[in-house]
Amino acid sequence: MTENPQKCQKCGRPVAPEMKFCESCGAKIEALPACPKCGAPLAPDRKFCETCGAPVIPAAAPPTAKPAEVVLETAPVSSVPKPAPVQKTPPPSEPQVDEIQIEAAVAAAVDTWTGPDPVAGETVVPKKAGQKKPVPQTTMIIAGILVLALLGAAAYFVVLPMLSGPATPAQNQQVIPGTTNAGSSPGTPATTVDSGQAGTASLTAGPTQIPPSNRVVIVDAERDPISSQVTVTFKGGAGQYGVREILVSLTRSDGSVLTKTFKPDTIGSGITLQGTAKTDRVEVTTYFYTGEQYKILDQIFEYKKRGG
Repeated sequence: MTENPQKCQKCGRPVAPEMKFCESCGAKIEALPACPKCGAPLAPDRKFCETCGAPVIPAAAPPTAKPAEVVLETAPVSSVPKPAPVQKTPPPSEPQVDEIQIEAAVAAAVDTWTGPDPVAGETVVPKKAGQKKPVPQTTMIIAGILVLALLGAAAYFVVLPMLSGPATPAQNQQVIPGTTNAGSSPGTPATTVDSGQAGTASLTAGPTQIPPSNRVVIVDAERDPISSQVTVTFKGGAGQYGVREILVSLTRSDGSVLTKTFKPDTIGSGITLQGTAKTDRVEVTTYFYTGEQYKILDQIFEYKKRGG
């Protein structure tokens, strides 16, 4: 039997019997060799037993077994002809399903637009196309805005005048006095017609119409006392952008009638007609894009005798 030494072999502190580890440093306590003759424990590096004096023979290390040598036997190589290399044929590439569908859809669209017109009596069989793409949300929003704009324009130019009803005749519209213009006004006349209907023209003012608030057009008419030229000038109004043209008719004292038309693009535009020194009558009618028309002015220029 072997017992633990009295001291730790690493730190030298005393160790209790049968302890496997030092309590101070934690080193492993190795058992001391015993005397082969009397069995007493031997101190390390002792050549003789302290009890019986017998010589201590160090334990021989067990012989290490040598690995067995492996003999490789080489077989004779016979000259065998190498087989000819086999050429591998690559498998046919299969087209993807998405590409086939896209090509079919494009081909169907091209045939639809470029194909000949069907003859009467023939039945046109629609070709199968690919899956339809969904309409983008932005396109739907733009289409909705355009539809709302068209509905608003239709309500403004068609429904609103129908609800307001025709205008009632009223008394002659008062003419805003203005400065005398002997020359032509900025407006460009469309036509000038001399009807020459003597005896049928009337020099008596008739009733005028009061249009709805969104059809109001204000004009000014005056006659130059020296040149007798009658000038009609556009002064503004809410119905300016809905007016297709303004018709000015001048009935002169000799029975002839002159007519001109102009478009009120800007305030101050108008036309000039040659009147007479005697009684003249000017009538102004507005024509709108909706088909409405309103006689907004019917004015008489009286003949004034000069005192002598």
